Amino acid sequence: MVSCNNDTMRVVDGVKRYEEEQLFEEDMRALLNMVRPNRRERLMGWNEHRTGGAHFRATISWSEQFTTPESDERFTIPQLADVLEAILIGSVRSELDLPLNEEFDLYRGVVRELYKRVNESQSSYE
Repeated sequence: MVSCNNDTMRVVDGVKRYEEEQLFEEDMRALLNMVRPNRRERLMGWNEHRTGGAHFRATISWSEQFTTPESDERFTIPQLADVLEAILIGSVRSELDLPLNEEFDLYRGVVRELYKRVNESQSSYE
């Protein structure tokens, strides 16, 4: 009877260890998905650039077809103006239901703020 209890305890311990390993692997997969999003695009050969600030992260992914001879190779992201336009235009909340001129004034305000920050950033290096 004692050996049966020992055998049972070994089986229970083995099941617990297996369960812990499975949970650990699941956590690792979830972590890797957060760190490296867009798995399907990477498998298709897409490139990506990740960046962020104190409270946000952004990932830009693109296919080889997006890299054209007109792309400025000095930038990590090809056709950067197209990417920034795609992020900006349409980012105003639809529930605001703004007239087009007001919506586009908001976009221009973001571009002006970005211009100001680029100038401030340059002056901090000079």
